Amino acid sequence: MNKLKNKPKPQLKKSPHPPHREAMLQNPTADYALKSVMWAFAGFIAAFGKMVGFPSFMNVACAALSGRFSAAVLIGTAVSCAIQGSFAEQAVQLGAILVTVALNIFIPDYSHDGDPVRLSLCTAAVNFLLSCIVCAFSADSFLVSMRMLSSAICACVVYAAAFVSQRSKSGEPVRVSGLTAVYLAMIYIAIITTLSSCQIGIFNLGRVLACIVIPAAAKKRRSAGGAVMGALSTIAVTMCSSSLAINTMLLAAAGLVCSAFVDFGRAAAAIAFMVSAAAALATTGLNNDTFDMLSDIIAGAVIFAALPSSLLSRALSRFLIIGSAADNAGQTASSRLTFAAMTISDIRKKLTLVSNTVEARAENIPLNIRVMNELCLGCRLYDDCRKNGCARAIEKSCLDDEPKTVGCIRSNELKSAITLCKQRQLDERAEAMRLKEMRELLREQLGSMSDVLNDLSYKLSRKREVDSKLSLSAKGYFEREGFCGVRACVYTDENLSRHAEIYLNGSFEVEALSLTAGLCRALECDFELPGVTSTSSVTKLEFDEIPPFSSDFGSYSALGAATSCSGDALEEVGCSAGERFILLSDGMGTGKRARLDSAMAVNLAEHLLRSGISMTTAQRIINSVMRVKDWEESFATLDFMRLDLFSGRAEFLKSGAAPAYLCRDGSMIKIDSSSYPAGILTSCDPDICSCKLFDGDILILASDGAHEEALECAAQLSYDDPDITAQQLAFRVGSRCKAVAGEKSDDITLAVVKISYKKKHVCV
Repeated sequence: MNKLKNKPKPQLKKSPHPPHREAMLQNPTADYALKSVMWAFAGFIAAFGKMVGFPSFMNVACAALSGRFSAAVLIGTAVSCAIQGSFAEQAVQLGAILVTVALNIFIPDYSHDGDPVRLSLCTAAVNFLLSCIVCAFSADSFLVSMRMLSSAICACVVYAAAFVSQRSKSGEPVRVSGLTAVYLAMIYIAIITTLSSCQIGIFNLGRVLACIVIPAAAKKRRSAGGAVMGALSTIAVTMCSSSLAINTMLLAAAGLVCSAFVDFGRAAAAIAFMVSAAAALATTGLNNDTFDMLSDIIAGAVIFAALPSSLLSRALSRFLIIGSAADNAGQTASSRLTFAAMTISDIRKKLTLVSNTVEARAENIPLNIRVMNELCLGCRLYDDCRKNGCARAIEKSCLDDEPKTVGCIRSNELKSAITLCKQRQLDERAEAMRLKEMRELLREQLGSMSDVLNDLSYKLSRKREVDSKLSLSAKGYFEREGFCGVRACVYTDENLSRHAEIYLNGSFEVEALSLTAGLCRALECDFELPGVTSTSSVTKLEFDEIPPFSSDFGSYSALGAATSCSGDALEEVGCSAGERFILLSDGMGTGKRARLDSAMAVNLAEHLLRSGISMTTAQRIINSVMRVKDWEESFATLDFMRLDLFSGRAEFLKSGAAPAYLCRDGSMIKIDSSSYPAGILTSCDPDICSCKLFDGDILILASDGAHEEALECAAQLSYDDPDITAQQLAFRVGSRCKAVAGEKSDDITLAVVKISYKKKHVCV
C-alpha cells in the first residue's frame, strides 16, 4: 500500500474520466508542443505589427515573456519575415530575439520566475544596444528615434505583462484597479496595435477584436466600461496607422450608447452597438476606410452576440473588476476584519512579552533566607549570632530534612519557622503557576479569536463579485410571488459559482421546491433547495448553484466487546451545496466518558464550521475547550474531512486520528498522521493534507478499532462493483472489520464517501 503524509499525492493519480486540463498536465509532451505552437503563432502575428508605419518590437516582447519557448517565437518571426520579405527591416528584432534565445539556453534561470524588472531591463538593454549598432550605419534620424521609442514601449509592455502574469500565477484574482489597471491597459493597446496591422480580406483583426471587447466591457461596467475601452481602442489603432484612426474614434460613443441596452440581453447590446456605430460612421462621410470599418463593426458585434457567456466568464476568471458599491462594501468589511485580527495578534505578542518579563523578574527567595528573615529579623542578638557562627548553623539546618538543635535563644521556634516558610514558598509557586496558565490560556484564546476573524475575512473575500442585475431579477421574482420587504443579493464566488441570499420579512411557509424552480427560471441558473434561517421577524434563504461533483455518504458503527456505549462520534455536515464536512472523533478511554468527549468535540466542530470557521481554527478552539474541563485528563482524536464539490478537492485534518484511505481504480492510498489528540498539549498542531478528486473515488475515515487489513478489501469491492453505494460499501467493509477484530474488538466506526462527477450546468 502506498502511504501519504501531509502531501497531496492522490492528485497525481490518473483518473478514468479526467478533465481536459488534468489530461494536459499528465501529458507534458503534448502540453509543451501546444505551447510551442501558440508562442510561434504569437511571434508570427507580432512580426506583422506596425507602429506609425514602422515594424514594432512586440515580437521581441513575446520572446522575452515566453521563457523557454523563445525559440518558437524566433521561428514564427522568421517565417513571418520570409512571407513579408522584411528581414532587413526587422534585423534589430531578429537579433534581439536571438539574444533572448541564447540567454534562455545558457542561463536557464533567466526567465524562470518571470521577474518583471529583470525581463524588462534586459529587453530594453538588448533593444537599445542593437538599435544603436544598426543606426550607426543609417543617417535617417527619424528611423533612429522611432526604433528607440519602440524599444522603450517594448520594455514597458514586457514589464506590464510579466507583472500581471506573476499576480495571476499566485492563485489570487488580479484586481483591475490602480497600477494593475494601467498595466492591463498597456497590454490591451499593444495587442490591438499589433492586430491592427493584420488584414484578412476586408476585415482588420485589431478593429474586429475592439468591436468585441467594447460591448463586452459595456455589459460588464456599463457606460464607463464602453467609453474607456473605446478610447483605448482608438489610441491603439492610432499608434498603428493614423489613417485607420479617423473612423475608429467613433467606437467610444458607440460603447456609451450600447451600455444603455445591456439590460435587454446580449443580442440587444450587440444590435445597439452595431446600429450606433454605423450611424456615427455615416455622419463622418465616405472615405477609403468607411466600408472596411463597417465590416469590422458588423463582424465584431456578431461575434460578441454569438460568444457563450461561459467563455467570457472563463476568460475573465483571473480578473476581479472593482467598482460596484456592493463589491467595495464586501472588501471593506473583509479588510476591517483582517485589521482587527492583526490588532489582536499584536496584543497577543505584547502579552507574551510582558509575561516573559514578569517571569524573569519574579523573586525566587531561597528557603534559608526566608527562615532567617522569619526567625532572626528584628532580633537584638542577630549581630552576635553572625559573629559566633550561630546564624550560619541555622541556615545550614534549613537545608537538612531534620533541623538540628542550634545554640540560639529561639531554637525552639526553628521547626515551626521552617514549616511556615516552606508552605509560603509552595503557595507562591502555585500562584505563579496559576497566573502563568491563565496568561497562556489568554494568549491561546486571543490566538483563536484572531483566527476566527481571519476566517470570516476570508469568507467575505470569497464573494468575488455581486451581480446587481441578477440581484434585481431575484428581488422582482420574490415580490411577484407576494413576499414583502424583499432584499436580494446574487454573487459569484472564487469558483465562478453563483449564490443567492434572499431576506424576507416574517416566516417562510411556501413550498421550497416550486419557489426554487421559479428562481432558476428567473436567473437562468440551476440552484439547490435553499437553506432556511428564521428569526422572529426575518427569514434568510440561501440558494447555491448545483456543483459539478456529488457525494454519497455511508456509515457503519459497532460497539466494542467490553463496552455498552460507543466512544466514537460521527457526523456529516452540509454547510452549502458545494461544501460537505465529515467529522469523526474517538474519545480516549471507554464508555460514557469517552462518548461525552467525542460527542462534545463533534458537536462543537459542527457549530463552528457552520458559522464559517475553518477546520484549523475549529481544532484549535476544541483543543482549548478540552484543556479547561474539570477533569484532569480529557482528550479526543479529531478526524475532519472537507469536500469542495465545485473544485473537486478533499481536505483532511487529523489530530491524533487513525489513517484515512483513498480508493481509486482498485488501489488504496493511505493518508496517515503523526499529530497528537486534542486536549493534551497547549499547542497541538494538526496534520493537514489535500487531494484532487475524480469520478468514482472512494474516501474512508475510520476509528482505530478498524484494522487496516480488513479495510484493504474496500478498494477491490468498489472496483469489482462500480455501482455499489456508499452505505452498502460501509456495511460490507465494517462487517469485515468486526469479524477480523474478534472478541477483543474496540469500538468501530466507518465513514465512506463516494464521489461522482456530472457535467456542470453553464449559467447564461
